[in-house]
Amino acid sequence: MRNTLLVVLGLLILLITACKEVDKRTITSDEATVLVMEAATAYSIYSSTQEEGTSAGFQSEGMLKSATTTNENYPQISIEPLDLTSWPKTITVDYGPENILGLDNHERRGKLIITADNFPGVSGAEWEITFDDFYHDDYKVEGVQTIAYSGPNASEHPVYNCTVSDGVITAPNGERFYFEQQTQREWISGYDTHMVTSGETSDFCDDNFQITGTHSGTSSDGYAYTMSTTTPLLISNCCRWIKEGVLYIGLEDYDLSCEIDYRPATDTGDDCNNLVSVTVFGESVAVNLP
Repeated sequence: MRNTLLVVLGLLILLITACKEVDKRTITSDEATVLVMEAATAYSIYSSTQEEGTSAGFQSEGMLKSATTTNENYPQISIEPLDLTSWPKTITVDYGPENILGLDNHERRGKLIITADNFPGVSGAEWEITFDDFYHDDYKVEGVQTIAYSGPNASEHPVYNCTVSDGVITAPNGERFYFEQQTQREWISGYDTHMVTSGETSDFCDDNFQITGTHSGTSSDGYAYTMSTTTPLLISNCCRWIKEGVLYIGLEDYDLSCEIDYRPATDTGDDCNNLVSVTVFGESVAVNLP
Protein backbone atom coordinates (compact mmCIF):
# COMPACT_ATOMS: atom_id res chain seq x y z
CA MET A 1 0.00 0.00 0.00
CA ARG A 2 2.75 2.50 0.86
CA ASN A 3 4.44 1.87 -2.48
CA THR A 4 1.23 2.85 -4.31
CA LEU A 5 1.83 6.58 -3.93
CA LEU A 6 5.32 6.18 -5.38
CA VAL A 7 3.93 4.34 -8.41
CA VAL A 8 1.25 6.96 -9.04
CA LEU A 9 3.68 9.84 -8.79
CA GLY A 10 6.10 8.07 -11.11
CA LEU A 11 3.30 7.92 -13.67
CA LEU A 12 2.58 11.59 -12.99
CA ILE A 13 6.10 12.53 -14.02
CA LEU A 14 5.56 10.86 -17.39
CA LEU A 15 2.41 12.94 -17.85
CA ILE A 16 4.22 16.17 -16.97
CA THR A 17 6.97 15.41 -19.47
CA ALA A 18 4.51 14.49 -22.21
CA CYS A 19 2.31 17.57 -21.72
CA LYS A 20 4.37 19.84 -23.99
CA GLU A 21 1.66 22.48 -24.37
CA VAL A 22 1.99 23.34 -20.67
CA ASP A 23 4.54 26.01 -19.87
CA LYS A 24 6.32 24.80 -16.74
CA ARG A 25 8.16 28.15 -16.58
CA THR A 26 10.64 28.26 -13.71
CA ILE A 27 10.97 24.58 -12.71
CA THR A 28 12.46 22.02 -15.04
CA SER A 29 11.09 18.54 -15.66
CA ASP A 30 14.11 17.02 -13.92
CA GLU A 31 13.61 19.22 -10.85
CA ALA A 32 9.90 18.41 -10.78
CA THR A 33 10.70 14.71 -10.97
CA VAL A 34 13.09 14.98 -8.03
CA LEU A 35 10.63 17.01 -5.92
CA VAL A 36 7.62 14.75 -6.47
CA MET A 37 9.51 11.50 -5.93
CA GLU A 38 11.17 12.82 -2.76
CA ALA A 39 7.81 14.02 -1.41
CA ALA A 40 6.30 10.62 -2.09
CA THR A 41 9.24 8.82 -0.50
CA ALA A 42 9.01 10.92 2.66
CA TYR A 43 5.24 10.37 2.86
CA SER A 44 5.73 6.61 2.58
CA ILE A 45 8.58 6.37 5.09
CA TYR A 46 7.04 8.43 7.89
CA SER A 47 3.66 6.75 7.43
CA SER A 48 5.46 3.44 7.88
CA THR A 49 7.21 4.51 11.08
CA GLN A 50 3.88 5.68 12.52
CA GLU A 51 2.49 2.22 11.97
CA GLU A 52 5.64 0.55 13.34
CA GLY A 53 5.50 2.72 16.45
CA THR A 54 1.85 1.94 17.12
CA SER A 55 2.43 -1.78 16.61
CA ALA A 56 5.42 -1.67 18.97
CA GLY A 57 3.21 -0.03 21.57
CA PHE A 58 0.63 -2.78 21.53
CA GLN A 59 3.37 -5.41 21.49
CA SER A 60 5.06 -3.76 24.48
CA GLU A 61 1.81 -3.75 26.40
CA GLY A 62 1.35 -7.46 25.67
CA MET A 63 4.92 -8.22 26.77
CA LEU A 64 4.50 -6.43 30.08
CA LYS A 65 1.14 -8.00 30.86
CA SER A 66 2.45 -11.48 30.07
CA ALA A 67 5.73 -10.88 31.97
CA THR A 68 7.74 -11.41 28.78
CA THR A 69 10.98 -9.47 29.07
CA THR A 70 12.48 -9.93 25.61
CA ASN A 71 11.93 -11.35 22.16
CA GLU A 72 14.72 -13.30 20.49
CA ASN A 73 14.18 -12.40 16.84
CA TYR A 74 14.54 -9.00 15.20
CA PRO A 75 13.01 -6.59 15.63
CA GLN A 76 13.83 -6.83 19.32
CA ILE A 77 11.85 -4.70 21.76
CA SER A 78 13.19 -3.53 25.11
CA ILE A 79 11.24 -1.53 27.69
CA GLU A 80 12.49 0.68 30.54
CA PRO A 81 11.21 0.74 33.27
CA LEU A 82 10.05 -2.84 32.95
CA ASP A 83 6.75 -2.62 34.81
CA LEU A 84 3.09 -1.77 34.23
CA THR A 85 2.87 1.39 36.31
CA SER A 86 5.94 3.61 35.83
CA TRP A 87 5.77 6.35 33.19
CA PRO A 88 7.25 7.63 30.99
CA LYS A 89 8.81 4.56 29.42
CA THR A 90 11.54 4.25 26.81
CA ILE A 91 10.74 1.58 24.27
CA THR A 92 13.54 0.63 21.89
CA VAL A 93 12.68 -1.20 18.69
CA ASP A 94 15.95 -2.68 17.41
CA TYR A 95 15.89 -4.01 13.83
CA GLY A 96 19.53 -5.02 14.01
CA PRO A 97 22.59 -3.89 12.05
CA GLU A 98 21.47 -5.43 8.74
CA ASN A 99 18.27 -5.01 6.77
CA ILE A 100 15.35 -7.23 7.75
CA LEU A 101 12.17 -7.58 5.72
CA GLY A 102 8.89 -6.69 7.41
CA LEU A 103 5.39 -7.95 6.75
CA ASP A 104 4.80 -4.84 4.65
CA ASN A 105 7.72 -5.77 2.34
CA HIS A 106 9.90 -2.87 3.51
CA GLU A 107 13.46 -3.40 4.74
CA ARG A 108 14.66 -1.76 7.96
CA ARG A 109 17.77 -1.59 10.12
CA GLY A 110 18.80 0.48 13.12
CA LYS A 111 16.56 1.56 15.98
CA LEU A 112 13.36 3.43 16.74
CA ILE A 113 13.49 5.08 20.18
CA ILE A 114 10.01 5.69 21.58
CA THR A 115 9.30 7.80 24.64
CA ALA A 116 5.79 6.91 25.81
CA ASP A 117 3.68 8.41 28.58
CA ASN A 118 1.10 5.61 28.50
CA PHE A 119 -0.09 2.62 26.49
CA PRO A 120 -1.28 3.47 22.96
CA GLY A 121 -4.91 2.56 23.68
CA VAL A 122 -5.23 5.05 26.57
CA SER A 123 -6.88 8.36 25.69
CA GLY A 124 -4.38 11.20 25.86
CA ALA A 125 -1.36 8.93 25.44
CA GLU A 126 1.48 10.48 23.46
CA TRP A 127 4.42 8.74 21.86
CA GLU A 128 7.53 10.49 20.62
CA ILE A 129 9.66 8.60 18.11
CA THR A 130 13.27 9.42 17.32
CA PHE A 131 15.72 7.51 15.17
CA ASP A 132 19.07 5.92 16.00
CA ASP A 133 21.00 5.15 12.81
CA PHE A 134 17.67 4.04 11.35
CA TYR A 135 17.25 3.11 7.69
CA HIS A 136 14.08 2.34 5.74
CA ASP A 137 14.79 0.69 2.37
CA ASP A 138 18.34 2.12 2.66
CA TYR A 139 17.08 5.68 3.21
CA LYS A 140 18.42 7.18 6.45
CA VAL A 141 15.61 8.70 8.53
CA GLU A 142 15.93 11.51 11.08
CA GLY A 143 13.64 13.90 12.92
CA VAL A 144 10.98 13.74 15.61
CA GLN A 145 7.66 12.00 15.10
CA THR A 146 4.75 12.07 17.53
CA ILE A 147 1.64 9.91 17.77
CA ALA A 148 -1.04 11.24 20.11
CA TYR A 149 -4.14 9.19 20.85
CA SER A 150 -7.10 11.54 21.24
CA GLY A 151 -9.51 8.72 22.08
CA PRO A 152 -12.56 7.44 20.23
CA ASN A 153 -14.62 9.81 18.11
CA ALA A 154 -18.42 9.95 17.88
CA SER A 155 -18.33 6.75 15.82
CA GLU A 156 -16.25 5.02 18.53
CA HIS A 157 -13.26 4.86 16.17
CA PRO A 158 -9.79 5.43 17.67
CA VAL A 159 -8.22 8.63 16.35
CA TYR A 160 -4.49 9.37 16.34
CA ASN A 161 -2.94 12.75 15.57
CA CYS A 162 0.44 12.28 13.91
CA THR A 163 3.14 14.87 13.33
CA VAL A 164 6.64 14.95 11.87
CA SER A 165 8.97 17.83 12.74
CA ASP A 166 12.51 18.45 11.52
CA GLY A 167 12.22 15.41 9.26
CA VAL A 168 15.35 14.70 7.22
CA ILE A 169 15.83 11.83 4.82
CA THR A 170 19.14 10.96 3.20
CA ALA A 171 18.81 8.92 0.04
CA PRO A 172 21.24 6.11 -0.84
CA ASN A 173 22.88 8.50 -3.33
CA GLY A 174 23.57 11.02 -0.53
CA GLU A 175 20.89 13.57 -1.45
CA ARG A 176 19.06 15.07 1.55
CA PHE A 177 15.47 16.31 1.62
CA TYR A 178 13.16 17.60 4.32
CA PHE A 179 9.63 16.87 5.50
CA GLU A 180 6.99 18.10 7.96
CA GLN A 181 3.57 16.54 8.57
CA GLN A 182 0.32 17.05 10.46
CA THR A 183 -2.20 14.25 9.86
CA GLN A 184 -5.13 12.57 11.54
CA ARG A 185 -5.44 8.79 11.32
CA GLU A 186 -8.91 7.42 12.08
CA TRP A 187 -8.88 3.67 12.69
CA ILE A 188 -12.27 2.81 11.20
CA SER A 189 -12.18 -1.00 11.56
CA GLY A 190 -10.00 -3.75 13.01
CA TYR A 191 -9.05 -1.68 16.06
CA ASP A 192 -10.30 -4.34 18.46
CA THR A 193 -7.94 -7.06 17.16
CA HIS A 194 -4.12 -6.94 17.00
CA MET A 195 -1.85 -9.35 15.16
CA VAL A 196 1.07 -8.47 17.45
CA THR A 197 -0.81 -9.99 20.39
CA SER A 198 -2.89 -12.72 18.69
CA GLY A 199 -0.41 -13.87 16.04
CA GLU A 200 -3.25 -14.08 13.51
CA THR A 201 -2.68 -12.52 10.06
CA SER A 202 -6.41 -11.87 9.77
CA ASP A 203 -6.09 -9.43 12.67
CA PHE A 204 -3.70 -7.41 10.50
CA CYS A 205 -5.77 -7.53 7.32
CA ASP A 206 -8.96 -6.27 8.96
CA ASP A 207 -7.36 -2.90 9.78
CA ASN A 208 -8.73 0.04 7.78
CA PHE A 209 -7.81 3.69 8.21
CA GLN A 210 -9.04 7.05 6.98
CA ILE A 211 -6.24 9.61 6.63
CA THR A 212 -6.51 13.40 6.39
CA GLY A 213 -4.02 16.19 6.83
CA THR A 214 -1.25 18.28 5.35
CA HIS A 215 2.41 17.78 4.54
CA SER A 216 5.20 20.10 3.48
CA GLY A 217 8.84 19.84 2.65
CA THR A 218 11.85 20.98 0.70
CA SER A 219 13.40 18.97 -2.09
CA SER A 220 17.12 18.34 -2.42
CA ASP A 221 17.10 21.04 -5.14
CA GLY A 222 15.74 23.58 -2.65
CA TYR A 223 12.10 23.78 -3.82
CA ALA A 224 9.43 24.04 -1.10
CA TYR A 225 6.12 22.22 -1.69
CA THR A 226 2.84 21.38 0.02
CA MET A 227 0.79 18.17 -0.11
CA SER A 228 -2.70 17.62 1.30
CA THR A 229 -5.65 15.26 1.25
CA THR A 230 -8.55 17.09 -0.37
CA THR A 231 -10.67 13.95 0.08
CA PRO A 232 -9.75 11.51 2.90
CA LEU A 233 -7.62 8.54 1.89
CA LEU A 234 -9.08 5.12 2.67
CA ILE A 235 -6.34 2.59 3.41
CA SER A 236 -6.47 -1.12 4.20
CA ASN A 237 -3.47 -3.05 5.48
CA CYS A 238 -3.92 -5.89 3.00
CA CYS A 239 -5.00 -3.97 -0.11
CA ARG A 240 -2.17 -3.24 -2.53
CA TRP A 241 -3.66 0.14 -3.49
CA ILE A 242 -5.21 3.09 -1.71
CA LYS A 243 -8.91 2.37 -1.95
CA GLU A 244 -10.15 5.92 -2.47
CA GLY A 245 -9.40 9.56 -1.79
CA VAL A 246 -7.70 12.55 -3.42
CA LEU A 247 -4.16 13.88 -2.93
CA TYR A 248 -3.06 17.34 -4.03
CA ILE A 249 0.58 18.39 -4.51
CA GLY A 250 1.34 22.03 -5.07
CA LEU A 251 4.35 24.21 -5.83
CA GLU A 252 2.39 27.40 -6.32
CA ASP A 253 5.26 29.82 -6.85
CA TYR A 254 6.50 27.69 -9.73
CA ASP A 255 3.08 26.80 -11.22
CA LEU A 256 3.37 23.08 -10.55
CA SER A 257 0.32 21.23 -9.22
CA CYS A 258 -1.40 17.91 -9.64
CA GLU A 259 -4.28 15.86 -8.27
CA ILE A 260 -4.41 12.10 -7.80
CA ASP A 261 -7.92 10.67 -7.46
CA TYR A 262 -8.11 7.05 -6.30
CA ARG A 263 -11.29 5.58 -7.78
CA PRO A 264 -13.62 3.92 -5.23
CA ALA A 265 -15.58 0.67 -5.52
CA THR A 266 -18.67 2.63 -6.57
CA ASP A 267 -16.85 3.54 -9.80
CA THR A 268 -15.22 0.18 -10.49
CA GLY A 269 -17.25 -2.53 -8.74
CA ASP A 270 -14.05 -3.68 -7.03
CA ASP A 271 -13.38 -2.81 -3.40
CA CYS A 272 -9.60 -3.07 -3.91
CA ASN A 273 -8.88 -1.69 -7.36
CA ASN A 274 -5.96 -0.09 -9.18
CA LEU A 275 -7.76 2.70 -11.06
CA VAL A 276 -6.78 6.34 -10.49
CA SER A 277 -7.42 9.58 -12.32
CA VAL A 278 -4.39 11.86 -12.54
CA THR A 279 -4.97 15.56 -13.30
CA VAL A 280 -2.06 17.79 -14.32
CA PHE A 281 -2.79 21.49 -14.92
CA GLY A 282 -6.47 20.68 -15.52
CA GLU A 283 -5.91 17.74 -17.87
CA SER A 284 -7.02 14.30 -16.55
CA VAL A 285 -5.84 10.86 -17.56
CA ALA A 286 -7.16 7.50 -16.29
CA VAL A 287 -4.36 5.24 -15.13
CA ASN A 288 -4.43 1.57 -14.14
CA LEU A 289 -1.78 0.98 -11.50
CA PRO A 290 0.41 -2.12 -11.79
